[in-house]
Amino acid sequence: MRRLVITLGLVFVVLAAIWSAGWFALAAWADGQVSGVLARIRDRGIEVDCGARDMVGFPFALKLACGETAVAERGSGSQAQLAGLTGGASIFSPRTAQIALASPARVESPLLTAPADLRWNDADVDVAMNLNGPQAVSFDAEDFAAELPLPNLPASFAARSAAGTLSPATDGGADADLTFTQLALTAAGTTLPPFDGQVSAWLSVPPRALLSGRAGLQAPLSARLIDVSFTSGAARLDAEGEISVDEEGILDGMITLRIAGTEALPALIAELPPEQQKLANAAVGGLLTFGSRITLDGEPASELRVEIERGEAKVGPITVRVPRVPL
Repeated sequence: MRRLVITLGLVFVVLAAIWSAGWFALAAWADGQVSGVLARIRDRGIEVDCGARDMVGFPFALKLACGETAVAERGSGSQAQLAGLTGGASIFSPRTAQIALASPARVESPLLTAPADLRWNDADVDVAMNLNGPQAVSFDAEDFAAELPLPNLPASFAARSAAGTLSPATDGGADADLTFTQLALTAAGTTLPPFDGQVSAWLSVPPRALLSGRAGLQAPLSARLIDVSFTSGAARLDAEGEISVDEEGILDGMITLRIAGTEALPALIAELPPEQQKLANAAVGGLLTFGSRITLDGEPASELRVEIERGEAKVGPITVRVPRVPL
C-alpha cells in the first residue's frame, strides 16, 4: 500500500511538472502572438495600447493582463481609457473569453459633448467565440455609476447591479437582454426614484454590427418582441410591442403599456421636482383615463395601446408628435 501511495505521488509530481512546463511554454508563445493580434486589430481600425503586459492565470487559465489600457476606434473617433483589464480563457470554458475590467474608465465619443466617466466595484465581460470570431457577449457589474454628457440632455445613473446579454438570433438579428436593480437616473435636472427593471427585445441588427458602432447600423432598423418591466416599491410599469425606424429617423410601431400599483404612484411622483410633477400626473392620468381595466399578476391594472404611425403616436383621441431618432 505504501509503495502504491509513493508511486501515485511520484506520478502526480511528474504530471504537475509537465503541466507547469507546458503552461509556461504556452504562455510564452501566447505572449509572442499578442503583438501580431494587436496589429491585426489595428488593421481593422481599432488601436489597443496594453500597458504593463503580462500572462497570468496559472495553472488552469491563460489570460493576458494589462495595466492602464487605451482603446481607440478610428472610424468613429471613439476612445476609452481603462484602469486595467485581464482577459483570456480557462480549460473549463475554452471557447469563452473572460474579461475582468478594473475601475474607473473614461470614454470619449462624437455622440457625447464631453468625456463620460464610469465607475464600478466589480465588472466582468464574457465573449463567446467560434472560428469566425466573437459571437455572443454578456456582462455583469456591481455598484455601477456613470456620468453621460449627452447633447442637450446630460444624464447620470447608478445601479446596485446590472447584467446583460447580446447574442445572435436564428434569423440573422440579435437577441438582447438587460436587467438591473436599484437604478437611480438623473436627466435634465430630474432625478427619478430608484427602480428595478428588465428589458429584452429582438433587434434587426446582428451582434457584430452592433458592436462595430454606428458604422454597422443600416436603416431601416426594427425591434420586435419588446418586453419591458420596471418596478419601484408597489408600483409597476410594463411595456411590450414592436417599433421600427426608417432612414429619416421616423418611428412606426405599436406599444402596449400596463401599469399596476397605482396607489403607490402619488408618493413616487411627489419625489419628482415640482415642474415635473404636473407632467407625470398628466401621463398617469391619461393612461388611467384611456386605458382598459385588466389584472397584472393578479393585481388590478390599466392597459393602454399606443400606435405610432409615421412619427405620430395616438393615445386614445390624442395625437402626439414623436421626435425623430438621430441615425
